[in-house]
Amino acid sequence: MSEKTIPNLFESSAAKFSENPLIYEKKSGKYMPSTFNEIRTEVHDLANGLFKLGIKKDDKVILLSEGRKEWLTSEMALLYLGAVVVPLSIKLNEPDDIKFRIKHSESRYAVASLRQAEKLRSIVKDITDFEKLIILDNIDKPNSNEIKYSDLIEEGKKEDKDLILKNISKIKQNDVAVISYTSGTTADPKGIMLTHRNFTANVEQAESLFDIPAWYTTLLILPWDHSFAHTVGLYTIILNGASISVVDPGKSGMDKLRHITLKLKE
Repeated sequence: MSEKTIPNLFESSAAKFSENPLIYEKKSGKYMPSTFNEIRTEVHDLANGLFKLGIKKDDKVILLSEGRKEWLTSEMALLYLGAVVVPLSIKLNEPDDIKFRIKHSESRYAVASLRQAEKLRSIVKDITDFEKLIILDNIDKPNSNEIKYSDLIEEGKKEDKDLILKNISKIKQNDVAVISYTSGTTADPKGIMLTHRNFTANVEQAESLFDIPAWYTTLLILPWDHSFAHTVGLYTIILNGASISVVDPGKSGMDKLRHITLKLKE
């Protein structure tokens, strides 16, 4: 029996629901879908690109971004390599709070949207072990320690896709998948180590409580770094071939709140 890992869960659903829409995002004023198969292809290309960059099993990688397609593909590609994702809340603004999590988790790489990357740039230059900041958005002139997501995709397209699929077999269900940090309101934040099986077991339990038909779509309002959002908003949806709709982040957190009722109607 295959290991109950997140990559195996995703591969199974992508094969079963290949033409179903997985993610809806607003483009040119209209919600446009990306199918399971399209996302799977992007995940494979990105995983190959990340592998060429030097990311390997058990490496810790910060993920700091608003909820978007590239958030999911980045997490999934990292998990395909057996890396450990360290998702951070976009509400973190104090440099010391972010720096603590980077150093405590021993993360040497980070993935961030351009808006959130501004928080990291002044911090990572002072961390001697830090290697690369991966920017999800297109920018004209990345810094010397930065690389664009799109460039990693292009590099990954040149590689053999079977290498990534073979790598999945090395990942065990009790391997750590995510380190989720507590808020740290009473002391230093604690890094909660969650395994692949923690997530897949929770998904199985969630599915037993209610039916999710493949035509279903959810507007994922919860912060994507939360373990509950992972379980209910991402992986339970993926298991059932259903769809995730993304809320426009807008220019601020208040913009996102204002957009929710409009997006529900759409």
